[in-house]
Amino acid sequence: MAVAARKSAEFLMRKTLDRQAALTRMKVSFKKKQINQVIVDYVHEGKYGPYNELINILKDKQISDGNFLVLFEDCLSCTVYFEKDWKMFIDLLCDIQWVNRDPELVKVYSKFIVSLVTAHTYHCPKVMTTLVNLFKVEGENWDEYPPEELNKQWANIHSLIAQIVAFMPMTSNILMETVMDNFPYYKAGCYVNRAYVHNLIWISRYIPSLKEQIMSAIIHRMIEMDVNVVDQRTKQETIFNMELEKDETSVTLDYCMLEMLKWLEDEREPVLLILCNVFERIVLPTYGIRYVQFLLLYTISINQQCADRIFNNLWTITAGLHGLGPGALTTRKTAASHLAGLLARCVRVPNSRLIHYLKTMADWCHGYITATQETSAHDNTKVHGAFHAVCHAIFYLVAFKNHHLFMNKECLNFVESLNLPRLVTCPLNPLRTCPPQVTQAFASVTRSHQVVYCQSIIEKNLRFSLHNTVQYDEWFPYDPYTLPISGKKIWPLCVKYKDWLIKGDDETQYKSLKRKFDGEDDDFLQISPSPRQRLPSSLSNCISPGFKSSDTMMMM
Repeated sequence: MAVAARKSAEFLMRKTLDRQAALTRMKVSFKKKQINQVIVDYVHEGKYGPYNELINILKDKQISDGNFLVLFEDCLSCTVYFEKDWKMFIDLLCDIQWVNRDPELVKVYSKFIVSLVTAHTYHCPKVMTTLVNLFKVEGENWDEYPPEELNKQWANIHSLIAQIVAFMPMTSNILMETVMDNFPYYKAGCYVNRAYVHNLIWISRYIPSLKEQIMSAIIHRMIEMDVNVVDQRTKQETIFNMELEKDETSVTLDYCMLEMLKWLEDEREPVLLILCNVFERIVLPTYGIRYVQFLLLYTISINQQCADRIFNNLWTITAGLHGLGPGALTTRKTAASHLAGLLARCVRVPNSRLIHYLKTMADWCHGYITATQETSAHDNTKVHGAFHAVCHAIFYLVAFKNHHLFMNKECLNFVESLNLPRLVTCPLNPLRTCPPQVTQAFASVTRSHQVVYCQSIIEKNLRFSLHNTVQYDEWFPYDPYTLPISGKKIWPLCVKYKDWLIKGDDETQYKSLKRKFDGEDDDFLQISPSPRQRLPSSLSNCISPGFKSSDTMMMM
């Protein structure tokens, strides 16, 4: 007990002495050239005492403005001495708080740092890491723009980074590596991640050569958030009632999406074209995400050149005209989903583009059927997965865009020219693997307009599914966007799904429509759609869950 008490007393005494020494150091006032002399004496004469005392003062990190000015002016005159073995000293200098000091002091600090890294490039990684980590701050989330005081501090950091890269262009590579290595964990919180993304976009404006790498880094992290957002949709939801409980990851992704949308809106052409590259390389191969891909919908909504490129590339990949090699089937199916989703959901996709791609897809499918008939092919969904995916895209578009495709006789004639019965009844049986909600909507629309009768095939497939496991791809990449903040920019660009028959498609309704067709065929087809049937040219807050899930259908 006595030994323990003695050790405790010694510990307290040591702690008290250390605190008193720290307070004494805080009261030290540097004189001009004093730090210079300490460094010179240490280098040339090996005087460790004053140098170690200086190290202890720097460790306390309580540097007054006066001492700050003397310290960095003297260090600037001694830059030549700071070789690799001065790493600890340089680390302490880098960690001294500086961004919110007076402009004169910020200027002195920046001048020293630039002189240091140009004289000794091996200190650059530490300097870049320190600067980038200053973007990872805690604070209160902002609405449109960050607070003015915070913006000034960030501007000081960016000014210093820009100076370093201007003097040493190759340091941009070190900067990019640092950005990647220090990206906050997605669970670190909304403010930290948003601030980091905001500042990476800021860097891209004065170092344009890094734009694509920065966008790739941001989207990589946003995809990680996307796949970890909790899906709050439940089986009990109705088609027009969807609630999303907030979770931290969804809030973080929401504000990061907002920052990206502002970037696309502010810089337009150069950034939009870069997004096309990043989408094809990173987003397209990623299956199952629910939000990040809406950056592409936003892009094609505001830039016709990007829209042409994206649709053409998606079809090229879907049709297998690019030769991706092993593993291409998954990418082709994903491309088909994106193609159908964008054609269906994007308000600013003209009918002419919808008609063009429906015709192109149908012609490709008919050519595929003809080719497989010559080789006596059977219904193998693995072998013919791309064909099934294209057929599903056609079925999805016919169901989703029914108010456009069946609005008058001319449109009906176009749909009939697609020869949909051949797709439905071919031996490859694409309805077997089509998601049930799409099958139901497609069958309802086409039967109502006497284009295709799917019921017998649906019943046959149902009997098959009772004895066999059938995997449905129920991922619709552009079904509803539910993030509330960035959604304000996305929703006006999205079309919501409208059922042909809201109450269902029972036999009474079907027979009534059939009599209408039999008795007044031409007149009926020429009737203009009612206001309830027309799709508006622009929408506000047009959230719609889209097709019901198969789980929801089974409960009805």
